[in-house]
Amino acid sequence: MNANAATVAPALMRRAGLLDTLVALVRRELWEHRSLWICALVVEALLAVSLLFGRINMDLPEGVLTAQQRIAIFTILQWALAQPLFIVTTIVVGFYLLDCLYAERKDRSILFWKSLPLSDGLTVGSKFLVAAVVVPLGVFVLAAAADLVFAAILALRVPGTISWSTYEWLRTELVLLLECVLGVLWYSPIAGALLLFSAWIRRSPILWASLVPVVAPIVERVALGTHYIWDFERYRTSGIWHKLVLGPNVFSDFHHLPPVGVVLDTFNIGGVFTDVDLWLGVVAAIAMAYAAARVRRYRDDT
Repeated sequence: MNANAATVAPALMRRAGLLDTLVALVRRELWEHRSLWICALVVEALLAVSLLFGRINMDLPEGVLTAQQRIAIFTILQWALAQPLFIVTTIVVGFYLLDCLYAERKDRSILFWKSLPLSDGLTVGSKFLVAAVVVPLGVFVLAAAADLVFAAILALRVPGTISWSTYEWLRTELVLLLECVLGVLWYSPIAGALLLFSAWIRRSPILWASLVPVVAPIVERVALGTHYIWDFERYRTSGIWHKLVLGPNVFSDFHHLPPVGVVLDTFNIGGVFTDVDLWLGVVAAIAMAYAAARVRRYRDDT
């Protein structure tokens, strides 16, 4: 039993409430898998250092920028600087889902956790909750706070290029929040599949999770001459974003560059959140998380 388990166990034994137990399990995940929040902090720190001491080169037209253009540049930078954090966090969460159930079997800590009055469903559910709710929400809050710091740095490094607008800052944050929520829902079946791999695969779940989506389309193409698996993988990767964006690209003309928030007027928000494929994916994710809990219950690698 490691130190983290010894710290969390008394709290679990003292608290009888389901919510308190779930909170303690979430804290356990954040203690044992510190990369979930350390990587996010490192990314934002590197961006801040780059903005402070790095070379900033903007290909801007000659002449004085209008107030509208400066606000638009501010919101575009606000949106763009949040993307590295979202991308890195997605990768880290993917590795976490593949490792969280496999690691407890590998180091035999599962024997200790199974000795506690904790159901497999609650344990697996806490891991899925961390990946699908806690980390995305925490990353969004971190990105929003970091945007304020980045705006202050840019105002000092490139004066006269950006202008602050509370209204447009809030609208851009709303775009980022929508991106975060929609991404979690759309990619939830992938998260469920990774969690199931972590519970099911006895050796090298990362290798198997990487090989299956690559090899399966090749085998189908060679054996059957079709490409349904490849089309499905492509659709599940970016399909929702094509459904979300309607109309032409509003950012093609710099001289009439709008703030990022204007895309809210062109987003098909109602269409994507009532999309059958979106919610079928959520149902599939829940089913795979349930399957992972069942596998964990009966898996015995000893």
